[in-house]
Amino acid sequence: MANSEKNKTVAELNNRAASLIDAGRHQDAIELLTKALSLDPSRPGILFNRAEAHRLSGNIEAARKDLLSALQMVPDDPEVLHGLGLLAYEQDDFPSAREFYRKALDKDPAFAPAWNDLGVVEFRSQHYDSARDCFEKAVALDADFSEAWFNLADTYEELGMDEKRAHALAHLRMARLRSGETPDSEEDE
Repeated sequence: MANSEKNKTVAELNNRAASLIDAGRHQDAIELLTKALSLDPSRPGILFNRAEAHRLSGNIEAARKDLLSALQMVPDDPEVLHGLGLLAYEQDDFPSAREFYRKALDKDPAFAPAWNDLGVVEFRSQHYDSARDCFEKAVALDADFSEAWFNLADTYEELGMDEKRAHALAHLRMARLRSGETPDSEEDE
């Protein structure tokens, strides 16, 4: 197979797998991504996507293995570091999750999902002031980040900041409307 043909095939497999991940068909996505990696094992993005499919299907160890392989290829990639943080968080390893999120933010301070997820770790650790700071950074970077607005409202509630909570909930409703999400009650997440 010619190199350009191989690159095209790998890209097509990766795109199809991304659609399968979005559709919740994680095992089918894993099979396509494994095929893509057999054609070109030097693609950290494909390893990252397969790790996400493994994570979503509950196979944390396979996800970790793929992310660590990707990290060897691109040691400063904030998305890979963030992915490792998600895995640590899912195993209630908050110190490791915090460390990975901070490393991701050192590489990309404008990475709103890492700010949000660091805030979740801080919230779960009952460091509410730190959590508030993280969520405020996340929504400052992405005004339509509804999950971060929801988390910020919860944090304001913990801090007894009722007026700010109401303000965050109003932003949450607007973010949901702009993104096409259903503007349900604030208790649904």
